[in-house]
Amino acid sequence: MRLKPQKEEEVGFQMSPMIDIVFQLIIFFMVVSTFNNLQVEEDIRLPIAFYSQEKQPNPGEILINVKADGTYVVNQRKYTEDTLADLIYITVKKNPDVDFSATIRADARTPHKYILKAIKACSENGISKIAFTSLQRE
Repeated sequence: MRLKPQKEEEVGFQMSPMIDIVFQLIIFFMVVSTFNNLQVEEDIRLPIAFYSQEKQPNPGEILINVKADGTYVVNQRKYTEDTLADLIYITVKKNPDVDFSATIRADARTPHKYILKAIKACSENGISKIAFTSLQRE
C-alpha cells in the first residue's frame, strides 16, 4: 500500500497562551498590592508634620488605626482597648521569632489618651518599635 506524502505544517509561536499568562500576572500583582491599602481606614484625617519621612511597610508590622471616638481598627476589624491588647499579645506569642513593630495611624482629632492606650498595649505585649503616620507639609 502506497501512502501519499503529506505536506509538513510550519511550526509557529502561539501568542495566546503568552498573553493569558501576562494578564494573570498583572491581576496577581494588582491584588497583592491592594492588601496594604486595605489596612488603612479612609475616614481618618491625619495630622500634618513638618519633618515626616516616607516609610515602607515591613514584615511583622502591625498597623493600628485610632479613630476620633477611641475605636481601634486593625485589619478592618474594630477593637476596644482590652481586645487590642489581647490581639497584640496573641499575635506576638504565636510568632516568637518575628521582630514586631507597630505603626499607629491616628486621626488628628483623636484625644491623646487613646493613642497612649495603644502605645501601652504595644509596650506591655512585647512591641517596642512604634511609629506614627502623618501627612507631610509641602
